[in-house]
Amino acid sequence: MSEDRKRILGMLAEGKITAEEADLLLDSLGTPASEATPSREPMPSDDWPTGPSATGTPKFLYVKVTGKDTVDVKVPLGLLRAGLKLTSLIPPQAMDQISESMGEHGMSIDFNNLKPEDIEELIQSLREMEINVHSADGDNIRVFCA
Repeated sequence: MSEDRKRILGMLAEGKITAEEADLLLDSLGTPASEATPSREPMPSDDWPTGPSATGTPKFLYVKVTGKDTVDVKVPLGLLRAGLKLTSLIPPQAMDQISESMGEHGMSIDFNNLKPEDIEELIQSLREMEINVHSADGDNIRVFCA
């Protein structure tokens, strides 16, 4: 068992996180190679949303490329929640250095003060995000949440 898994299970045993939070954190670590099974899912199809959702909480971040190349990426926004919860595993001194370094690069985000409602507000705001790129080589790139 990895150190990260032990730490998550320890936080659950101590009551610092809920079972649901522990499940999300464990899922974000991935499946150990010994338990992994090859995926046989087909490539995403055209039944995916074509653009951002006007209502409801977005569930996925989509990246679609069409043209000479075809790429379909579907990322669950639950990873954002789990990733931000994983920041609780980072020692406070390291977190201060991360925040300082990000601030030096124009991204003033203080992960020490992020609350669950902040994460949910961010995810709600993503439903209005849409990026469209029409490249010179004929590819069309769309990034959106739905």
